Amino acid sequence: MTFIVWLLIVLVAIISVLLIRKYSSLEFVAHARLLFKAWSVWLASVGSAISAWVQSFPDAAMNAWNMLPPDIKSFLPQNYLGLIGAFMVAMAVISQFIRQHRLLEKKQQMDGQP
Repeated sequence: MTFIVWLLIVLVAIISVLLIRKYSSLEFVAHARLLFKAWSVWLASVGSAISAWVQSFPDAAMNAWNMLPPDIKSFLPQNYLGLIGAFMVAMAVISQFIRQHRLLEKKQQMDGQP
């Protein structure tokens, strides 16, 4: 149930930003459509979703842990799913420093630069 609440809060936040943009002077960056293709956006989104899923459904996380083979369990911490989400969010921050050449070319085309 809390996962659904989390999804509803995210949906309300998105709708709020869109409404604020429509009725105020708030503007999106010119390359906002390209951000959906950026690694950092995808890593942060998946990491947040995994973390929310683990916190919302701890029984499912324990079932996933119990289904792992014993040799994998021996070197993974028991709360690995929560750590995977946090790791992906951290990688999203790091990936913001890595240039994605295809996106750079598209952004330059949008800006009218050679």
